[in-house]
Amino acid sequence: MVRSKNATTLGSDKVVAGPTFVQLSELVVKAARKFRRNFSTQLVPLGVTFAQAQVLRIVARADVPLRMVDIATRLDIVPRSATTKIDALEAAGLVERLSDNTDRRSTPVAITEKGRAILGRLDEVRRAAAEGLFSELSESDRQCLAGLLDIVCSTADAVVGAPPHGGEIESRTEIVMDYSFDGDRQ
Repeated sequence: MVRSKNATTLGSDKVVAGPTFVQLSELVVKAARKFRRNFSTQLVPLGVTFAQAQVLRIVARADVPLRMVDIATRLDIVPRSATTKIDALEAAGLVERLSDNTDRRSTPVAITEKGRAILGRLDEVRRAAAEGLFSELSESDRQCLAGLLDIVCSTADAVVGAPPHGGEIESRTEIVMDYSFDGDRQ
């Protein structure tokens, strides 16, 4: 019987090799933090925070202007938090609030030309941050990791409950569509 340095003995003759569930979850969180830190650092020259970049992409991908509650739902945050992010993006001229003649309580948000102009740069920065994190993995390793993470996310949704509609990516196909860059399918 081969024992890894992470092997754990369960009972007298059962050995479970590899990291524990807690160690795996900590590795996922650590990788996400590293990506976010790298991406955030590269966003500084653009004058956009990580959270603002997320909101800008959501608003840009929408076929119609989005209400604040729709943006909050897609981010899985409370509407007040979305309002703060929209305020900053509006102050920077990247989004604009529109009027809704059918519902005066609703304020749709749309991307501006200046906001569209910055999207390409945001994608470049995000690609660079992702490449920095995953550059040591082969294409096969990346495919394997994507498949495993898809299973983990699907299992978590089944156990904990899926987030509100639009709050999370629901399938591997959506991962390719949501996280790919123009002309880049890796």
